[in-house]
Amino acid sequence: MSKVAKILVTIGVVFIFLIVYGALVGAMSDAGHTPGILGVVIMVAFIGALWGIWKGGKKDDNNSILQK
Repeated sequence: MSKVAKILVTIGVVFIFLIVYGALVGAMSDAGHTPGILGVVIMVAFIGALWGIWKGGKKDDNNSILQK
């Protein structure tokens, strides 16, 4: 994936995270609670998504067993 594509996907993930987390915080604050464990789960999913996007993969896939 090119760097431009990674940046665009990252912006999309951040936007989706803000919407979901904002909805969670809004719903929990109406009930008089804090986001708690659901907030932690959403944050871990956000970090995992960013890590998966920016993780460096193999540059050369010519070593596959099926290609030999």
